[in-house]
Amino acid sequence: MFTKGINEFMYYVPFLKEIIKRDFKKKYYKSVLGVAWSMLSPLLMMVVITIIFSTLFKREIPYYPSYWLGGNLLFAFAMDGTNSAMNSMVNNASMIKKMKIPNYFFCISGVTQHFITVIFSLVPYFVVSMLIGVPLSWKMLLIFFPIILVYIFTLGLGMFLCAYGTFLRDLNYLYHIVRRVWLYVTPIFYPIDIIPEQFRFLFELNPIYVYISIFRDFALNDTMPSERMIIVATFYSILTLILGITTFREKEDRFFLYI
Repeated sequence: MFTKGINEFMYYVPFLKEIIKRDFKKKYYKSVLGVAWSMLSPLLMMVVITIIFSTLFKREIPYYPSYWLGGNLLFAFAMDGTNSAMNSMVNNASMIKKMKIPNYFFCISGVTQHFITVIFSLVPYFVVSMLIGVPLSWKMLLIFFPIILVYIFTLGLGMFLCAYGTFLRDLNYLYHIVRRVWLYVTPIFYPIDIIPEQFRFLFELNPIYVYISIFRDFALNDTMPSERMIIVATFYSILTLILGITTFREKEDRFFLYI
């Protein structure tokens, strides 16, 4: 069955590429700045958040603009990617009814378009980092490792949510609330050291925090994350992907009745 799945995937790869191109172009359709918005938007938010944090919290985090920007890029990627994947069956209903193609391709496309956005967003991230004096290091090249892990995690979670969201449209509203809560329990704009040490282990139950922590070690701290953090991050990604694929496969036979 595994071999059959691989062969099916390889056979439809050209079509998958076309779906990804279509969705990416559609995202910026009739936009004057186009993909530049993916770079300008986080930069504007970075300025606002930096001003608010330095004024209200009176705490100093080294290279705070890059600290926030990197964390926000990964968090936004995970949230926006899962949301796109969750709604991929409904949004592509007409094509699914007309063509016999693997349904999960639409989930992959939904996540991949946001992955491309993250890659573009790394340009202003590195520009900001250089401007504020973040030491350049070869370890910065390793930031693609946590980004890939976030991609795998997002795809898995997106497929899981799609499996249920196709039938339960209220899941969109519930997930919107979950995203809000998830934002505040993830140290994106605040430092982890404001949390009492005896409770910090709870944050490792948050996959997004683990990915962001590894990203910051490579990009800001010029250090290698612990083996434990790497193992935990990899475990979360693989487990979520397996859960997503399994759930999606179990439910997809009934998608046609609900889209």
